Amino acid sequence: MKLREEQFGFALSSLALLLLLPAMLLAASSLKIAKTGGEAASIQILADKVNCAGRNITEIIKSMQKNKFPINSIILQTLAEKYASASGLIVNISSRCVYPLWIHVQDTGVDHYAGGKYCFVEGIAPNNWNYSFEDLDAEIGETVDFDYDEPILRIEKLSEKLRITVMAYHSPYRSDIYYSNGLLWWGAGGHEQKHVGETAEIEENLFGLFTVINLKISDPGNLAEYTENITITRAVK
Repeated sequence: MKLREEQFGFALSSLALLLLLPAMLLAASSLKIAKTGGEAASIQILADKVNCAGRNITEIIKSMQKNKFPINSIILQTLAEKYASASGLIVNISSRCVYPLWIHVQDTGVDHYAGGKYCFVEGIAPNNWNYSFEDLDAEIGETVDFDYDEPILRIEKLSEKLRITVMAYHSPYRSDIYYSNGLLWWGAGGHEQKHVGETAEIEENLFGLFTVINLKISDPGNLAEYTENITITRAVK
C-alpha cells in the first residue's frame, strides 16, 4: 500500500493511538501503585514502565516497516512527542544512514551489523569513516570489552566508489566481512592477522545505504533508561 503525502499523519495517528493505549494505562496504574509501595518498589515500577514503553515503541516502528507505512524524520519526531505526552517519559528517536557493513564471526556463528551495539561508526574526515566492530557477543555468554577493534574498517568515498580497508583486527577469532550481501573478505583476523591492510573498492550504489533508528527513553529523574537500535532497509529523510 502506497500512501500519499497528506495521508502520512492519518496513518501515524491511527497506528500510534492504537498502540499507545497500553502505555497510557501503564502510566496511570504505575503512579497509583507507587503511592502505596516503598522506594525500591517505586524504582522498580518506574524501570518497568520505561522498559515497557521502549518495547512498545520498538514494536510500533517494526510494525510500520512490516506494513510499509511511511517512516521519515517527521513521523519519528511526531511518534516521540505523542508517546512522551501520553507516558510522561522523555522520549528521543533519531535516525542516521550507514553503509550496510557487517561481520559473520566464524568461531561462534554470530552476525554483527553496522549501527548495532557491536559496531561504532565514527566520521574521521569528510567522506571518511571508521566502522569498528566487536566480534564477541554477550548474548551467547561472552564477556565483551567493547574496545571496538575486531575489526576496524576504514571507509573512503571516492566519487562513485567506496574504498574499504581492513585497518586492524585484534582477536584470535576469524570473521567474514560483508557489504550488504556481497562478501569482501573471508576469514579475516586470527593470530596471523589475515587480510589486515588489504583494500577493496566497490560501487557505492551497488547496494545502497540502510537506516538505523536510535531510540532512547528515560524518566524525568533519569533513574531508568531504555536504548535500542532498529535497522531498517529504507532511507529515512
